[in-house]
Amino acid sequence: MKLFLDDQRVPSNVAIRMDHGTFLKEPWKIVKNYNEFVDYVSNNEMPEIISFDHDLTAEHYKYAFAESIPYGSLNDKTGYHCLLWLILFCEKAKVKLPEIFIHTQNIEGAENMKNLIDVYKQIK
Repeated sequence: MKLFLDDQRVPSNVAIRMDHGTFLKEPWKIVKNYNEFVDYVSNNEMPEIISFDHDLTAEHYKYAFAESIPYGSLNDKTGYHCLLWLILFCEKAKVKLPEIFIHTQNIEGAENMKNLIDVYKQIK
């Protein structure tokens, strides 16, 4: 199973931009926010692939071109928060982190998420 986190798009919407046939293959489970993400991962088998959007609510869109994102002061959790939760979940459960794609259009958010993965891999 593949898991797709995005508040608006579906996997076929990002397939061309990502230039990756994986997004056209089914099945994908789509979740739209932090709570759905946590619920799905907590109550199902770990997906083989997870693709992350960063901006999951209108509040996040104003940071789409920002140089920094104030994660601690946001009312709603972003894809970055979901990824952080996933890393901690995998570590606690002693489960391998699945293959990760980041399909967000938020440049700073994507960079933050890639850095989070890099740091995790360095300490593993």
